[in-house]
Amino acid sequence: MIPLRRLLRQAVLLPILFGLIGLHTRHHTNVDVDVDVDTSRPRTDSDSDSDGGGTRRRSPLAGRGHASDAADTRTRATAARPKQPGAPEAHPHRRKRKLDDGTVLEIPKKGTPERPKQTPDYSSGFTDGLDAPTKNDDGSWTINLRKHDDWDQADFDAKANHLQQLGEGGELTKKTGDGDDRGSTVDQWRRDKEYEILHTSENQAEVNRRLQELDQQQIDHAQELQLGGKDEKANMWAIDSVTNHGMGGQINSQLRQVPDGAKIRINIVE
Repeated sequence: MIPLRRLLRQAVLLPILFGLIGLHTRHHTNVDVDVDVDTSRPRTDSDSDSDGGGTRRRSPLAGRGHASDAADTRTRATAARPKQPGAPEAHPHRRKRKLDDGTVLEIPKKGTPERPKQTPDYSSGFTDGLDAPTKNDDGSWTINLRKHDDWDQADFDAKANHLQQLGEGGELTKKTGDGDDRGSTVDQWRRDKEYEILHTSENQAEVNRRLQELDQQQIDHAQELQLGGKDEKANMWAIDSVTNHGMGGQINSQLRQVPDGAKIRINIVE
C-alpha cells in the first residue's frame, strides 16, 4: 500500500502541475493572436451607409473606433492626392442618412443658417498686362495663364498644370463658339457631390462645413469646352468660383486672337 504521506504529497503537487500546464498553453495562444494583428496595413471603411444600420469592425488602435480611423485615412489621402477631374462617388440619392446610433444626418437647403447663400466676389483686371498668344513653329499657339492675387493657389495650380499637360499631348484645340454643347451634366455632378458628402461625413457639422465649401466652388470642366473638352462628369471637378471665373476669362480673351481649330499649348506665368 502507498503510504498516506505520499498520497497527500501527490494531492498537493498535481493541481500545481496542471495549473502550470494551462498557463503555458494560454501564453502561446495570446502570442499567436498578437502576431496576426497588423495595424500597419491601410484600413478600409466597412461601415454601412444604409438607413437600416450595418456592420462595424473594431479598431485595433486603443481608444478609437473604426469610423475615426477611416475619417483620418480619408483626410490624409485627400491632402496627399492632387485634385483630379472625375465623377463623385455613387451613393443613394437621399437627403437624409441614419447612423447606427440613431442620429440622422441631412443635406440642408441653401439659404438656411446651416447652409448660408454664397455670393462670390469676382475679381477684375485679371487680363491686364497678360502677353498675347504666340504662334509656334509647328503651327500650334501658346496662350498664357497667370495667377491673380484673389485666386486660390491650389486650384489655379491644379487647373493650369492639367491644361498644360493636355496641351503638351496635343489634346487642346480651339473650338468654334463655346465648344461642346452644355447640358445639365454640371447640375447632376453637383447633386452627386452633395450625396457623396452626406454619405462620407461623420456628423452633421462635417456635412454643413463640406457643403459650404462646395457652395463656394463652381463645377468646372477641367478641359475647357472652348479647348475641346467634353461636357461629361469625367471631365469635371469643383474649384474655387473666383479662380475658375478668372482663368476662363484669361483663356477666352486670348483664344479670340487664335484661329479656329488651332492646337493650343499652355504657358504658366510665374
